[in-house]
Amino acid sequence: MSPTDRIANATLTYVARSNEPFYNYYLVDPPAGRAPSNEVPEPHDVSIRSARDQDCLLDVHGFQLVPFKTSVVDIYDPAERHSTFDPEVAELIKRCTGAVEARVFSPFLRGEEAQRRNSGSITAPSSTVHVDYTHESGPQFFDQVLGKDGDRFRDRRFAIINVWRPIVGPLQDRPLTVCDARTVARDDLARSKVYSRADDEGLNSSQGKLYEAETYAVLHNPGHRWYYVPDMMPDEAILLKNYDSAFDGTTSRFTPHTSFTDPFAPARPVPRASIEVRVLTIW
Repeated sequence: MSPTDRIANATLTYVARSNEPFYNYYLVDPPAGRAPSNEVPEPHDVSIRSARDQDCLLDVHGFQLVPFKTSVVDIYDPAERHSTFDPEVAELIKRCTGAVEARVFSPFLRGEEAQRRNSGSITAPSSTVHVDYTHESGPQFFDQVLGKDGDRFRDRRFAIINVWRPIVGPLQDRPLTVCDARTVARDDLARSKVYSRADDEGLNSSQGKLYEAETYAVLHNPGHRWYYVPDMMPDEAILLKNYDSAFDGTTSRFTPHTSFTDPFAPARPVPRASIEVRVLTIW
């Protein structure tokens, strides 16, 4: 079957409904007497369609597949990422969105080599449906990322966009799946407080202060439409909308996503290796 025609039947893990506010302690022990999380996993079988022939657009569907070839030789080297990869990502975002400013932050490298090179880092693919930011937490990163430059861009539309790409390909092990933002109802998104000691590089530091963030856990909705890019290669990238200050009722703002087991993958696929960075994007 052609990659453009694939429909993968898979199980995704949502969160069960609850009357209590959700929370998670990640890479850090919770206070005595408190569970690491109060989220109850709720698996659901879904159909995941190939996005290769769908012409999905970032501001409409919440994600977009784009060509992206980097000149980085060693993506695991932080200095080379900062000097070469980050500017390439910033230019990609400006070219694809028409933004005037793009600030790259919070790289997350996944896979065995990432773990070997950066012991203690967050390297396992996400296994639950989520959105990285909320209506409330997204704006907090405007000042956090821009610092003193914040006043220069105040009152402009901004978004937080993930740029996700394989490091080796074709990627068949735990690929990324994304939900069409148009099919997500506001009540499907539940605020979840996350506590960790992960810094901006995704590294766990026992010496650092407890880091608090807020994400969206996602409740199941049978109307959700899911997509992925079969056999994705390192010269391709997915742009994924995690927050947008535009509140016009038509522009995508939040795109649920997770990883999944692709039934079309070989029995022993090449272990997943991928990188994602977040980009504060300003128009």
